[in-house]
Amino acid sequence: MEIAERSRARVQERLARLEQEFGSTPVDQTTFSVGGEAYQRAVERSREGQVDVHAFVHNESGDVLLRDTDGSWEVPKGQTQGAERPAAAVKRVVTETAGVECTVQDAVRATICGVRNESDSNAETVYRLSIVFNAKINGAALDDGDGTEAVDETEASIRWDDASDVAVAELV
Repeated sequence: MEIAERSRARVQERLARLEQEFGSTPVDQTTFSVGGEAYQRAVERSREGQVDVHAFVHNESGDVLLRDTDGSWEVPKGQTQGAERPAAAVKRVVTETAGVECTVQDAVRATICGVRNESDSNAETVYRLSIVFNAKINGAALDDGDGTEAVDETEASIRWDDASDVAVAELV
């Protein structure tokens, strides 16, 4: 029970901090099974206290920033590092992955994810936290006219899409 208890306590601590910073945020819980390698990654990320963050970054028109990730368009996402707060991680992840700066406005939803090892039924469930944030781009969004933009030396592409086309449910 050690892994389950510690990971659950970390999640509860992060949720308490999130509420202090952003007020009440809807919280969902889900449990799923993954292979042994993915389970070990979840255990390590839990030990390190990492939180998964997803960013709905809006431009002045209300469109949402998407980035090209191996041929599919996704909102910027990543994990906290060390003692980094989730909102600070959003700013860092958006800058690193999309080449733009943003201001975090609020937390949209938090999901407690129970991760089970599908190849070892005796392994404890490890708990992770995933948070979806709304943010606003700092400054004007540049666009080359076709909905995409090359970003610095990262060769990443971004585009802006109508917010109604991007579903929160697909993120977690």
